[in-house]
Amino acid sequence: MVKSLFGGIAVASLLALAGCGQDSALETTDKAPAPQVIPVPAKLSYGNEGIIMPEVARVSTPDSALFDQFAVFVNGYTGASLERVGGQADIRFVKAPMIQGDEAYRINVDATGVTVSASADAGLFYGAMTLAQMLDGAPEGSLAPLAIGTIEDAPRLQWRGAMLDVARHFRSKEFIKKFLDVMAAHKLNVFHWHMTDDQAWRLEIKKYPKLTEVGACRVPAGDGPDADIDEATGEARLYCGFYTQDDVREIVAYAAERHITVMPEIDLPGHATAAIKAYPELGTAPLEGDMSDWGIFQNTFNLEEGTITFLEDVMDETLELFPSEFIHIGGDEVATRQWSESARIRERMAELGIDDVHHIQAYFTRHFANYLDARGRRLIGWDEILEGGSIGNSAIMSWRGTKGGIEAAKAGRQVVMAPSSIYYTDYRQSDSRHEPPGREHIQTLQDVYEFEPVSEELTVDEQKAILGAEMTIFSEHMRTPERVEHMAFPRLVAMAESVWSDPLKKDFDAFAKRLAPHMARLKALGIRPADSAFAPKIVVEKGEGDARTVTLSSQTGVGIFRYTLDGSGPTVDAALYEGPINASAGQTVKAAAFWNGEVLSGVRTRALDAVSLSERTSDELALCSKWLSIKLDDDFPRDGDRAAMLVDIIQPCWMYDVPDMAGVTGIEVAVGNLPYNFQIGDQINDVILKQPETDVGEIVIFKNSCDTGEEVARLPLAPATNSFGITTLTASLDAPDAKALCFHVAASHYEPIWAIDRVRLTQD
Repeated sequence: MVKSLFGGIAVASLLALAGCGQDSALETTDKAPAPQVIPVPAKLSYGNEGIIMPEVARVSTPDSALFDQFAVFVNGYTGASLERVGGQADIRFVKAPMIQGDEAYRINVDATGVTVSASADAGLFYGAMTLAQMLDGAPEGSLAPLAIGTIEDAPRLQWRGAMLDVARHFRSKEFIKKFLDVMAAHKLNVFHWHMTDDQAWRLEIKKYPKLTEVGACRVPAGDGPDADIDEATGEARLYCGFYTQDDVREIVAYAAERHITVMPEIDLPGHATAAIKAYPELGTAPLEGDMSDWGIFQNTFNLEEGTITFLEDVMDETLELFPSEFIHIGGDEVATRQWSESARIRERMAELGIDDVHHIQAYFTRHFANYLDARGRRLIGWDEILEGGSIGNSAIMSWRGTKGGIEAAKAGRQVVMAPSSIYYTDYRQSDSRHEPPGREHIQTLQDVYEFEPVSEELTVDEQKAILGAEMTIFSEHMRTPERVEHMAFPRLVAMAESVWSDPLKKDFDAFAKRLAPHMARLKALGIRPADSAFAPKIVVEKGEGDARTVTLSSQTGVGIFRYTLDGSGPTVDAALYEGPINASAGQTVKAAAFWNGEVLSGVRTRALDAVSLSERTSDELALCSKWLSIKLDDDFPRDGDRAAMLVDIIQPCWMYDVPDMAGVTGIEVAVGNLPYNFQIGDQINDVILKQPETDVGEIVIFKNSCDTGEEVARLPLAPATNSFGITTLTASLDAPDAKALCFHVAASHYEPIWAIDRVRLTQD
């Protein structure tokens, strides 16, 4: 499983069309492995006896396209080649009209080989995806034996989606194709393409070229751009990117070949900053905020006839590119202040018969619901579109929990479940210092897997209104493609099984064991998945003198741990973890998870000397409050690795429960300054800062409590003001009886955000 599907495999070399073979039985074995696939099929029946696949399996398919796709996935997973034949074959794909459901399929394994049958192309494709996984597990270049038996499978939910936000951070056409391949491998069938937002407009609209000439570019926030000057312009380098209409057609066709519908999202009437910057006449008031900000902007489309015409023109071109039944209009987080303060808006409300500014959004929604209905399409939007009046036969995507979706389903309205607390991938997956930036709340693999999108509050008839579910990849804090992959996978795999498979068969422990070997398949697809569910968490207890006791654990308990104490990297031959490890202060523990002799996680490291054990990253400190807590990227460098710091942007304050202050005489605090590029409305008035003693400010350290504790140190921030990266500040510390240390920013203004990267106690 070392080849990537995007590593230049010469598929054509696999496609030689051979003549008719002879009908003959394959060699058998009495030790065939049980099928271990994701999503788990609806029905499986098999025994110990199985067939041994030949070195190059012969495959017959109704068309070459299916063979091409099957061969690429099989080769990517196993390194083995396949041969397409026109007669008798080891693997046969056949149309079977008696199988009900376009996405249903059947796999039968007997002594003569494998038959995959379905009534439609989608079913054959999904059968191919299942079989490709079943053939994995043998040495590189070979196909695994298959247990004799039968699989009967079909999805339980119609809508199995993933949303990719390309407005906040642009993704290449090649990345999107790879993402579609991974969706297809897991039988996901709706790609929700979030193409416009406050931060950028990414879709070429020929009638309005400034949407991409102006609206697709921004200067990144913070001081980092000052170190990244474009030599051609002498200005900070812009962050740009958009998709031409030809790009879109190519991606839509690519998705269709994999039985995925591409649904665009064109945000209105809020999240409109990029469009209004390109065409200011569309706005209600002068633009507020900068396109590099995150959060909820005040900028909204106005009610002028010209603005409605503009949006219809945009929709006209969008419909030509996307054949999807549903078109997403956003509709979330629409601020009303600009509308409320505008005399012209009040005039237009009177002309249009709108009696309340809170009903303006419903006017937009109804207008475009009717517009789409007249063209044979349907509108879908975030659950806010339910507020403010009738919205025709529009469907909703429930993101503010499940309540809105449940109420809509009870009313007979179709719903896609996408609750942010479960299906938003910008939440961290663990409290490890290895986690990349994201929202502070931890959303584990198990949380995703065990969520049930079809609520028991609904009757059987009401449940029919739940079209399915969707995982959303909002990318404010996913600067790179690698970050997207880490945050989305394997959580998207867990969601895929949840929406495809029988909920009565949900078993997280069994899923985690199937996922362990599946991680290598994700890597074969070119994905770098998070190892958060499998990686060892190292916990160290200090004993007498230099004695240390080390324990290892993981979220799932799947796999084994191997470790070293001499600083070398753990291999398959390293010591096996069987219980608490006795170690000493001069050693360094390095550990990793393994599965069937293969590496399952990255290496986790912990030095065992007293000073190293005292170190805490911001992930490992407790936040004093969680008003708006986020792990944020530093703003430098433009490319490559950056520090990431967990901070509450309303109250930058951290607590350190100190296990032992004996011998501590000083402290090191590594800090960074970040742009306050957040549109948070009136919450900006709630920012809590301590009183500074200098112009720049300080990190103030209190004993036990920031509210009632004694101040024990104050570290001036001035040395860090001219740094693009992390600066380490030092101070003497005399607090031998402290049980905890509280760190609080003291400054006269919330800009910039000062955040702690890590702290360390020192000894003379």
